[in-house]
Amino acid sequence: MSSRVRRIFANIDDGVDLVVFANSTDPHVDMAFMYATGLLDGLFEGCAAFCYPDGGVEVATSALEEEAAKKSGLPLYPFFSRAEREAAYKKLLRGHRKIGLNFSEITHKAAEELRAFAPKAKFTDVSQAVMKARLVKERGEIELLRKAARVASQALADTLPSIREGRTESDVAADLVYAMQRRGASGASFRTIVGSGPNSAEPHYTAGPRKIRRGDLIVIDFGARCKLYCSDVTRTVVVGRPTARQRSMHAIVRRAQAESLERMRPGVKAKAVDTTARSIIDATEFKGRFIHGLGHSVGLAVHDGGALNQASDLVLRKDMVFTNEPGVYVPGFGGVRIEDDVLITSRGPELLSTAPRGLIEL
Repeated sequence: MSSRVRRIFANIDDGVDLVVFANSTDPHVDMAFMYATGLLDGLFEGCAAFCYPDGGVEVATSALEEEAAKKSGLPLYPFFSRAEREAAYKKLLRGHRKIGLNFSEITHKAAEELRAFAPKAKFTDVSQAVMKARLVKERGEIELLRKAARVASQALADTLPSIREGRTESDVAADLVYAMQRRGASGASFRTIVGSGPNSAEPHYTAGPRKIRRGDLIVIDFGARCKLYCSDVTRTVVVGRPTARQRSMHAIVRRAQAESLERMRPGVKAKAVDTTARSIIDATEFKGRFIHGLGHSVGLAVHDGGALNQASDLVLRKDMVFTNEPGVYVPGFGGVRIEDDVLITSRGPELLSTAPRGLIEL
């Protein structure tokens, strides 16, 4: 993992001689800890990775996680009590003058604790350097992302036959998560979204007690987690025969995705990819109803830092992985979203998710 740590330091201003990724209690566990240590099993609450400019990493770990931490092959500083933890942290912090923290993930309490343990040190934010390092994936990371996307796609195929009139959104979500785990996922990468009928017009609606009705549009947004690496896929289905407006809405979104996918190549600005999809939708009756960015990077976190939106200053590079997820949402009527995980290659975009992208009629 030393190359990962060196990449982080390469993006940091001179003078930082230590970077600490400090975990609190779940869900405040920094995926950068996993990235720097290579640990993909275990929770590591209250543990920390101490990273050095030469790529070295040392881990302060609770006794609870010591066996899991040994898999890293890194030097360990195990602790059982709070006093032992404080002693380990102080030893590892001693002598460092400028310490980097991942401000986007560390809790205020954890940061203040580190400041108390090293009162003479200056602390600085290195979250942008961490994001830049994680944006470009290694071969092993790509294979795990490929597996997570494949598992999610297969699980949707397993679940579609059970989606019918009278079943609840929660029923469908439960079936889908079960199918992903049967296919090899360790779990879902986020709360599964199953929005039926008018609920499909809420992009981040999750899944509730509403019973599916004939004629409903259903937006299903789901992802698998494999060795902590995430997928994020969305498909839209309709129960029964779709109306002309439903078909039109889906066709517009599909065209927006197809044309913006072609822009996902090395050297293209992330903002330009978003503009391609947005201009297509805004040229139709659904102008202004594409109400979120086109996509985000995917990795150890389902939202892994980078974005395809109008505020982004990113330029796409080979081996980045982003979602492409245009959508249209009409309150009171319903919504459509199509989302895929996309690997940027030297030859162009590669779709990691394989589920059919047409309007799925059930």
